[in-house]
Amino acid sequence: MIRYLHRYGLLSILFLTDVGLLLLSIFLFFLAADYPDMARMFPRLALVMIMVVTLLDMICFMRDQEAKTPSKEREEGFEAVRPGQQLKVLYMVALIFIFFFFMLLFGLALGTFLFLMLSGWTLGYRKFKTLIFSAVIITAFVYVIFRVIMNSFLPEGLIFSITGG
Repeated sequence: MIRYLHRYGLLSILFLTDVGLLLLSIFLFFLAADYPDMARMFPRLALVMIMVVTLLDMICFMRDQEAKTPSKEREEGFEAVRPGQQLKVLYMVALIFIFFFFMLLFGLALGTFLFLMLSGWTLGYRKFKTLIFSAVIITAFVYVIFRVIMNSFLPEGLIFSITGG
């Protein structure tokens, strides 16, 4: 059994992370059932999307592992990690905190726009017009979901509450 799991890469950190994410999403999906009707709609939608994408990633991973011939490193249980991957993970963690700071300072709409611009730029995407266009579209989509569809109040931000805007 262990040999089968190891042969198809099912003991890989990436695959086990997908399994953990899938189990966490399922748990949170059922936990959200106790929320009021309107409050549970968005979290459940997001969790279903996470479950679907995670399942697709697991299937693609298993297909890729089946197509590859096992190398000596894979047989020993080691995976090569490129140095740039670790740095991008640290960038994304830092960007999450930067987004939180932007949201507190500028509010959800402007904070989301600035976060999307900064994250795209720091992760290496340099087409400025496309960055602005995609940031505007995604920010508008977030605004429509929260303000129009869910009829909820959005955080204003510290700067706008101080200036009275």
